[in-house]
Amino acid sequence: MEKQFDNPKNFLIVRLGAMGDIVHVIPAVENLRMAFPAASIAWLVEDKNKDLVEGLSGIDEVIVFPRKQWQGYLKYPPKYFKLIREVGIFLRKLRGKGYTIALDFQGNFKSGLLTYLSNTRTRIGFSKGYCREFNFIFSNLQITPHQDKMHRIDKYLSLLRALGIKAHYQRPVFVIPDIDRLYIDEFIRTNHLDQKSLAIIHPGTSLFGKYKRWPPKYYAHLADRLIRELDYSVVFTWGASEYKLVEEILSFMHYQASISCKTSSIKQLIALMQRANLFIGGDTGPTHIASGIGIPTIAIFGPKDPVVYAPYDKNSIVVKKDIPCSPCEKRSCDHVTCITSVVPEDVFHAICKLNEI
Repeated sequence: MEKQFDNPKNFLIVRLGAMGDIVHVIPAVENLRMAFPAASIAWLVEDKNKDLVEGLSGIDEVIVFPRKQWQGYLKYPPKYFKLIREVGIFLRKLRGKGYTIALDFQGNFKSGLLTYLSNTRTRIGFSKGYCREFNFIFSNLQITPHQDKMHRIDKYLSLLRALGIKAHYQRPVFVIPDIDRLYIDEFIRTNHLDQKSLAIIHPGTSLFGKYKRWPPKYYAHLADRLIRELDYSVVFTWGASEYKLVEEILSFMHYQASISCKTSSIKQLIALMQRANLFIGGDTGPTHIASGIGIPTIAIFGPKDPVVYAPYDKNSIVVKKDIPCSPCEKRSCDHVTCITSVVPEDVFHAICKLNEI
């Protein structure tokens, strides 16, 4: 380890979103905490993902980048001056922290600019070719991963080489407030979900990733088999704008499943996941959280490459069909054959295999 890193006082972690990517960064931050137990670690994150970072045990401060609020201001010209004022206040506060080292895990123009504007002397990022949108121009210490194609967690762990840390995978550790745990306990007790093994199914994705959703009828058929053949209690979780999706799935079912209580924070969702014996979902943030905290997980993949994006923990199985056009990096698709070609029998077989492990 170089002399300038012998005793860094405080770190700035830059990973603004999305949920799954934040989960992939957490093992690197856990390693950073173990290497520098006395240092202060702050995380710069977008407002919609702040709950996830706030639940981490090793973070001293969460700095919220109010993207959603500022985007709202842009729709109304009379608020432009307010936006300019708030941006100035935010940047002065960010620069005033006096960070010793900043690590840009996101690797795009926005994250690079914010890292640069933090006025941190040592800004660690990925080298050209391993980041996007000219991000490399904002870092003054660059790391080149060992290979071009690797899992995101391994890529993020490699950034710690700049600090002389030999990093290895660590499961995330979340601190769940008692009020959130008691809220979930009440839901479990009221719906008698503690009498059998519990399977949680999360059928939604962000609207941005809607093309990665498995068909509702497939989820209904699979849930019926879990109840009928494996004697599970089944709960469907949902996020914003996904409640109708869950209702549609239940309308196709022949057996009774439950819709989860409203989880108003990621902490409540994690508290519910921790009660599960099995989690099933697509390529989305909750799936990565479930696997990360040790819940046996089935991940139904379509367009994305599992080598790069699959749940990392050994308690997970990816179900995917090999077709000529997959994997791909498209943001939309007219046919989504990659996801519809995965049938309920494929997923049920994976569940039986996972139960044998």
